[in-house]
Amino acid sequence: MTSGAEPKSKGPRLSASFWRRLRSSLQGRSRPRQELIVPQITPKRVGLSLSGGGALGAAHIGVLEVLTHAGVRPYCVAGTSAGSAVGALYCAGMSLSLIKEIALNLQWNQLGKVVRPRSGFFDGSRLEHLLTRLMGDRTFEQMITPFACAAVDILRDELVMFREGHVAPAVRASCAFPGVFTPVEWEGRLLVDGGLINNMPVSVLREMGAQYIIAVDLSAARYPRKAPTSLMEMWFMSLSTLTRLTHDEAVLADVVIHPDIGDHNGIDLAGVPALIESGRTAAEAELPRILHDLGMEDKLAA
Repeated sequence: MTSGAEPKSKGPRLSASFWRRLRSSLQGRSRPRQELIVPQITPKRVGLSLSGGGALGAAHIGVLEVLTHAGVRPYCVAGTSAGSAVGALYCAGMSLSLIKEIALNLQWNQLGKVVRPRSGFFDGSRLEHLLTRLMGDRTFEQMITPFACAAVDILRDELVMFREGHVAPAVRASCAFPGVFTPVEWEGRLLVDGGLINNMPVSVLREMGAQYIIAVDLSAARYPRKAPTSLMEMWFMSLSTLTRLTHDEAVLADVVIHPDIGDHNGIDLAGVPALIESGRTAAEAELPRILHDLGMEDKLAA
């Protein structure tokens, strides 16, 4: 790979103080979910669907900040690709302040190492190791909030919805953008990014018990977009165009939040602060409707 093709990133690595605060944040939160008493704040059980989009997934953090501040705590979460990564950390019980700090300091070399290009340029094992370090070797049954994530078996053209087993390798598979990250071998399957078939998992949230579903759609690109300047950008832009066609389940959601991603693309981590803010802005615009639907109008005055 040429030096111009590798995604660029800015910001320092996560500090030692971050890891100390992380241990404090997650202390005592590794017990199985059935042993935990998680209060439900909303009158209806809220499901949250987080779509994929690479670096654009930072917008999900802003959405979660607004919902949390308003007292809208998801009963369950489902995500694809970047949405699965943000969703996994949130459902493991990590504070939003720590999730934001991770996003602001993330570097591409923390997610994968360059390998001989056969089925992908990056081996996503580093992402799996990072997730394991951040939230422990959790299973789906041990998550604080019920969680599911989507991947695709590229050999069978089948959607694989993970709801059991270990979380970190499932999220790695969900994030395995074809041609960029190497696919994940799992029980005789070859798994890649779930966005190829379902970039906005909603129906699984109904199966998990959600009564009201909020979906976050990261596909609203500005047109015309900036021309790609590297092979990596070209791949992400091409595949993003394809995944825009896999939002069929958006119609099953009660409300869809559309962050304005502007000219940002899926590989530019320098745009994370602006993307977080775009998520906040979009969520605030839909908040009155959400609170009305949930019978929580009194929160608007708070």
